Amino acid sequence: MSDTLPDTLQIDPRHNGPRTSGNGGWVAGALARRLAARTGAAVASVALRAPVPLGRPLPLRWGAGDALLELLAGDRDGEGGSPVADAAPATLDLTVPAAPADDVAEAAGVAARLRHQQRGLGDPYASCFVCGFARPDGLGVIVGPVNDDGLMATIWTPPAALAGADGRLPDEVVWAALDCPAGMAWSHRLGRGQQIMTVRMTARIDQPLHAGQRLRVLAWPLHQDGRKLHAGTAIVDAQGAVCALSQQLWLLPREAV
Repeated sequence: MSDTLPDTLQIDPRHNGPRTSGNGGWVAGALARRLAARTGAAVASVALRAPVPLGRPLPLRWGAGDALLELLAGDRDGEGGSPVADAAPATLDLTVPAAPADDVAEAAGVAARLRHQQRGLGDPYASCFVCGFARPDGLGVIVGPVNDDGLMATIWTPPAALAGADGRLPDEVVWAALDCPAGMAWSHRLGRGQQIMTVRMTARIDQPLHAGQRLRVLAWPLHQDGRKLHAGTAIVDAQGAVCALSQQLWLLPREAV
């Protein structure tokens, strides 16, 4: 292990996706940040192999000549175990659709939040750190449809509590904001209420994001291959510049296909 990087990663229980495991985007961003610090990789691809436990130190392991970072489940002594996630340098070639106007994105997000609230606390993601309407301490990123092509959007103004002392958002926050909207885009297209899960995120942050910025978050389905659901997401600033983007793979349950 590097002298400057801890050899464990602990996901705070507040950074959950499902109620009992880590938010996929937050976990992926945490690994991507450590990978970049070690290798300088500007793009990371993170595979999420199993639910990531909350609230306890999980071992990190480097492999493939420091080109692979694995997060391990850990045993009772906090050592070893099978990988629950891994990160590696990657490339990303993704065309981002034109962002809708600010007022259109805002209206789509407001309508989507109302629909989620109507489902009540029975919604399995009501308490998700990113998209949970029941999380006043969360990101509050809930996208809604803006056209018939599948494009989803919302307005997101990150609060100061999410940022560091310099006002900049940590990579974990940015990756988390990119994560859930992809699932919402596919849920809207499929018209199903069943759960789907993130299994891979490949992302890049092109510009630093700061608390107080008025941002547009976009999500759109790419294609479906059986249980595999491919999607793109992006965060766009007030001038229309793409600040961060991701390509994702989500998975339907076997019984859903």
